[in-house]
Amino acid sequence: MHKKTDPIHYFSWRGVLLAGGAFLNLSLLGCASTDIAPQEAAAKPDRSTDEAGLWYTTNKMEKDLKTSAIVERDPALNAYVRNVMCNVTGPDYCKDLRVYIVKQPYFNASMAPNGMTQVWTGLLLRAENEDQLAYVLGHEFAHYRQRHSLKQWREAKNASNASLIFSFGTAIAGVPNVGVLGQIAALTRLYGYSRDAERESDQLGFDFFTAAGYAPGEAARSWQNLIAEAEHSSSRKKRKRVARASVFATHPVTTERVATLEARAAALPAGTPKTEQYEQVTAPFLQQWLDEDLTLRDFGSSLYLTDQLIARGRFLGVLYYHRGEIYRLRREQGDLERARTDYQQAISFDDAPAVTWRQLGEILRKQGDETGAAEAFTTYLDRAPDAPDRLLIQSYLEKTGA
Repeated sequence: MHKKTDPIHYFSWRGVLLAGGAFLNLSLLGCASTDIAPQEAAAKPDRSTDEAGLWYTTNKMEKDLKTSAIVERDPALNAYVRNVMCNVTGPDYCKDLRVYIVKQPYFNASMAPNGMTQVWTGLLLRAENEDQLAYVLGHEFAHYRQRHSLKQWREAKNASNASLIFSFGTAIAGVPNVGVLGQIAALTRLYGYSRDAERESDQLGFDFFTAAGYAPGEAARSWQNLIAEAEHSSSRKKRKRVARASVFATHPVTTERVATLEARAAALPAGTPKTEQYEQVTAPFLQQWLDEDLTLRDFGSSLYLTDQLIARGRFLGVLYYHRGEIYRLRREQGDLERARTDYQQAISFDDAPAVTWRQLGEILRKQGDETGAAEAFTTYLDRAPDAPDRLLIQSYLEKTGA
């Protein structure tokens, strides 16, 4: 069972195909061919087919998603991510796909049967460069182009599971006030792609992304990074089930898959990862995405991720502040002093958030350093003139005579 704190971490559009049964005529529930040709650019299913039911379902969900508050609408970020996707898919397929950047802290991306594409902010936070994002999108595009959702849907029907799926899909579709992510999350718990489909998407996704000029070695590296983060998780269950809170819940990452990608990369010129523009475009969102990651309360994974980001040597004010926040919230022995050290390190950089001085002041106050606390709180108010807690801080300063 999944914790209530992360009810949608299994989201993936491959779960949507189960909901398609809610909109199909019962006469379609007989055996159907699973020998399916790849999706052609600009092609749409015949309205009398079961595939049309899948598209109908995802069209309805896309309509809800399009107006949802969880969608990041920044024009520059959206344009950049869409351009990466189009680099991988090519211009003909690009016309069929719509990109939605979803404010969710998990590593995830997906393409629905109707072309709706989601990229979660947890993926954008963890990708080291454009190349790693491009590989993940290439992998999802392979699922889309090969119509794996339709194939799996038909295999489920042919295995006499259709009546159960139909009832479950109808029940979910009929529940009022259930958000689009919640609906799909519930459905996806029943589902995952086959091993053969995963292998095919690995291979084709690699071909798509290298043909677009991306560095081949970044494919395996993106998987390796996710595995390493999961292995540092504070959750024993997550460590046992690598990358549970991610797209790889339905894409099991095995040593075989990583080794295959490494071998394919070794046969090609290394290339240079596209890092600079990726960092420039994502930098304005770094603190927001890190704050969202903290809501997962997986301090082991968060520390590992933050240490990896610090090692790159960029945005150190934001990153040291964030690591201080991890220690402050974790509250293990010695964490208060660790947090103080990181806050003090953060304020030596120009990009330290104003709130760093507030958190430092609070620790100094607890440790009995009233003078240091007053200096930190005063700097906080100078840097954040509209701070919501200004009156509270001013009251403290007045009481201490600062």
